[in-house]
Amino acid sequence: MGSIVGAITGTTAAGKKAAAAQREAAEMARYKPWDVSGSYFGDSDFNYEDLTASYNLSPPLQQLRDMYMTQALSYPRTGDVEDASVVQDYGRNLFKEATTRDVSADANQYYQNVQNLLTPDRERTQQMLANNLFASGRMGQATANSEGTGYVNPERMEYLTALNRENNSLAMDAQAKAEMKRDADLQKGMGFYGMGQQLAMKPYEDAYKMFGYGAGIEETGQQPMNQGIALGSAAQSGNVARANGYMAAAQSQLNSSLANAGMFTQLIGKGIGSLGSGGFTNPFSSGGSAGGYTGGGTFAPASPGFAGSPHLRSTY
Repeated sequence: MGSIVGAITGTTAAGKKAAAAQREAAEMARYKPWDVSGSYFGDSDFNYEDLTASYNLSPPLQQLRDMYMTQALSYPRTGDVEDASVVQDYGRNLFKEATTRDVSADANQYYQNVQNLLTPDRERTQQMLANNLFASGRMGQATANSEGTGYVNPERMEYLTALNRENNSLAMDAQAKAEMKRDADLQKGMGFYGMGQQLAMKPYEDAYKMFGYGAGIEETGQQPMNQGIALGSAAQSGNVARANGYMAAAQSQLNSSLANAGMFTQLIGKGIGSLGSGGFTNPFSSGGSAGGYTGGGTFAPASPGFAGSPHLRSTY
């Protein structure tokens, strides 16, 4: 019964029209980024139905991006890792050798090397001293030494004393140089090992740097997409205002339709009420031959004289 009344009064059609208007208003208020094309950086495209987005870099940017990405993938190059390993191994071995080195043996070796270098000059000096003593007739001159162990030539004693002082200085210097050499090799070993590590990491750092350049180009190419998103956001408030205005108009139209339907329903009610309890008669009654509407909610059987009349009795 409700659907029949709704169809008669027009409320069903008004409701469907209002629902369609609501869906259309919602579509107006929907956020829609803008497609951007013609930019040097590329273009962008938004698919509102599939909720997907895409962008394309311009050919120059594609070429730059591919160049950097290809360079990034070329690392590490052949031999980079092997070279780094050689340097690391050298530093490691040098450090280990320096930590176990016999510094005293190195000092003695250094002392002997210096002595070997000084021997020719010292022999010439002693020969010159002997010649000078012989020529001056002082070869046999001698005095008791301070230790009381014998007699020595004063000039020769002075020379030997100076020679001993020089040898002591050379010995101390040899020890210091050996220790300095060990410490220097420890530092050098660590330095070469660290250098090897840097050489091992350098190819990957270069690859990451090239990748960063390519990623920067890729981000630059996304500018048209970001512009489209920004333009869509800027237009969103206008879309919402437009949708609200459309919705208000649709609501007004719905209210008007419902008001008209209410007035029509009232008119129907008044029309039925004006008939009264006895105002409605059986249209099939003719000359009293058919049963009439008695107002009591029953149809009386028709008289036998009314041919083909339905013999109905219904209470409602």
